[in-house]
Amino acid sequence: MSLESQPFEKASFLSDVDSETTQSLRQTLFRPQNDRQRQFRQYTLLALNVSILLLSILLNISTWVRSSSTASAIPAGNSSADTSPAVCVHETDMLDAREAIEYEQRVFTGALMYDTETKRVQRMKDAEREYFGAPSKELDDAWGDLLHGEFPVMTDEEAAPYTPELTKLPMTDRYHFEPDVTHTLHCLNVVRQEVSKTLYNVSSEQTHGDNAGLPEGWDIAHMEHCMDRIRQSVMCHGDLAPSPLYHWEGFGIALGRTGVHTCRKWENIRQWIDDRNTRGPTIGAR
Repeated sequence: MSLESQPFEKASFLSDVDSETTQSLRQTLFRPQNDRQRQFRQYTLLALNVSILLLSILLNISTWVRSSSTASAIPAGNSSADTSPAVCVHETDMLDAREAIEYEQRVFTGALMYDTETKRVQRMKDAEREYFGAPSKELDDAWGDLLHGEFPVMTDEEAAPYTPELTKLPMTDRYHFEPDVTHTLHCLNVVRQEVSKTLYNVSSEQTHGDNAGLPEGWDIAHMEHCMDRIRQSVMCHGDLAPSPLYHWEGFGIALGRTGVHTCRKWENIRQWIDDRNTRGPTIGAR
């Protein structure tokens, strides 16, 4: 016999032995023929069941631990212990703005109150700075501080998704944009200027009709656009904090007064807009 054939003969011999062993084990487990084989089968099945039980317990413990960790990381709704609101960054937020996003809890100002003695409804003037009221230079300056630097420049990369329809402005030869928050505030200011004529029978120093030389239909179209813009922005952000209804004797309706809200910090946003305005030429507000 040649040397080359010897390994194959040895492998064949081992294969026969393995086959015999496997067959014997199968017979012992599935078709025991004596008490010893039956006892072996019982212990084997018992060990298998115990192993499955232990594995199931470990998997359940692991799942419970992971669920507990996740639940503890989620703010608990209206709990008074929620002092650190989670930061929520949207994929539509500009990339460099995301570092400026920080949240805080605030109680809105300007609630409506009913004076049971004078029988008059009044708005509480409890804000650090007022933005509504009879037209005045102070109010116009307050809105100017909110909206200054409203149109920063965009990089070519930031503008790319909006081209070719978006083009560089002739006066700067740069792309410009308006953060949506200032666009919506601009629209609210336009509404303020317009309703002042009716509420106070006087116009503010800056009025919606100051835009001379614009096409016919601008006033109505722009006003409707602004009111609808505010509607969409409010619905988009969908604040679900409750405004409980309060009732006073002698007053025919109940008034909703707000509680605590979770808000993005305006100071950080304002600083980000200011920083963006250092990157290129600025243009005047509308």
